[in-house]
Amino acid sequence: MEKKRETEVEEYWRAKEQELGEPILLKSISHTYHGEGLESFGVLFASANYLVFEYSKSSRRSIIEVLFNRREQGLSEQVKIPRADIRAAAIVAASAGKRWAARAEPPQAVRERISGGRASGLARLLGGSAVCLCTDLTWLLLDTPSNREWLALLRG
Repeated sequence: MEKKRETEVEEYWRAKEQELGEPILLKSISHTYHGEGLESFGVLFASANYLVFEYSKSSRRSIIEVLFNRREQGLSEQVKIPRADIRAAAIVAASAGKRWAARAEPPQAVRERISGGRASGLARLLGGSAVCLCTDLTWLLLDTPSNREWLALLRG
């Protein structure tokens, strides 16, 4: 059973690489807030030219449900951003990013906030941190187990 599951996972990532036309450089789970005020759990991955967040619009409410979903309830939605379109990326206090999402802040306002300086170290320590990235049209707040790795990749 374990070997079968391992094979399915390898096939999934091979299919994603074929879809993108290039190798995947980094992948993880993510609790993501979209600039339009949406919140979802899903899979985040990046290649040299794209950042992709796949999630389901179903009623999943936790990361556990995403990790252990039934196969027939696959990830149905996708946000695919050309990495060349990313104008700014920074680690921010998660609480601040969630407020921006709740208010549906426009991308330009969020970009100015994250480009203006460092978020409070105390706020990030107490409330957690997340990676915020902006394009001209949208922004995402990505809470992953490896925020620093994602920031390095997005800025690289």
